[in-house]
Amino acid sequence: MIAPQNPASARLDQLVRAEPLPAALRRTTIRPGRGSYGPFTHLLLLDHGEIAIEAAESARQIEGPAAAILPPGDSLLLQLGPGCGGWLLGMAPSMWAAAVGVRAESEFLVPIGTQLLIAPGLSQATAPDPFLLAERIGDELSRGAVGAQMAVLACLRLILLDIWRGSDIQPGLVGRGNEIHVLQAFRRLVELHFRSRLGVRDYAGLLGVSYDRLHRICRRNLQRSPLQLVHRRMMREAADWLERSGRSVQQIAHLLGFHDSAEFSHFFKRNSGLSPSAYRQQVRNQSTASRPATTSFADWP
Repeated sequence: MIAPQNPASARLDQLVRAEPLPAALRRTTIRPGRGSYGPFTHLLLLDHGEIAIEAAESARQIEGPAAAILPPGDSLLLQLGPGCGGWLLGMAPSMWAAAVGVRAESEFLVPIGTQLLIAPGLSQATAPDPFLLAERIGDELSRGAVGAQMAVLACLRLILLDIWRGSDIQPGLVGRGNEIHVLQAFRRLVELHFRSRLGVRDYAGLLGVSYDRLHRICRRNLQRSPLQLVHRRMMREAADWLERSGRSVQQIAHLLGFHDSAEFSHFFKRNSGLSPSAYRQQVRNQSTASRPATTSFADWP
């Protein structure tokens, strides 16, 4: 089984994908969200040709030049017409969070990672050329040079900005200061920093809100404290490593930012009722892994 993707240990090419669209002579079907790419958010850059997109309950036909942001999910289906040209890019959740960021402008980008979004008219005339940016991402992934992640994120941000500007999203309709937007920004920060063991006051400072306001927002909307939400994310990651990898408890503790395995074991047992070793053994004894309820991250907005 594929191990969870952890920026602390995963290679960049496990967190980002960049592939030219196949220029076939006949209609071609691609399922971008298959296998380990299921959680990825994908960017489709179509220079020329036609593509039919099926994502969950949405279906659209686009003609190049155009771009689309494709939400995560294994049901995503692309039907490429003959002779298509362009790029398919993908980002793991942690890279998506890093690319979108948490600044005020980032809140305008929140909807585009959760639904199918089309930007017609995107072309090489856009400065900088998004297709050259995609090519640069592919080159950075293949070379793996120093600073590759910084370069890839810079390219992804520019492409996202172009798609946002070329879409029909109206920034004026997005309310700043909305509690849901604060929660979404908090979630992205947690995705980026949960291994760093930041305190709730640190998160509040990065969000530009007070500790008390962040606490009230989380309690009012999710019936949990900010610290409980951070711990839920840590538990999901810990459970993934215990279920899907052969790493020792000490190694997993280190990956999650704990000082030692004893501290990690105490944390895991307090949140799940089982020690890490007992949890791993339970999973091995079951044909289908049943995780503790505390590992869920799905109730975030």
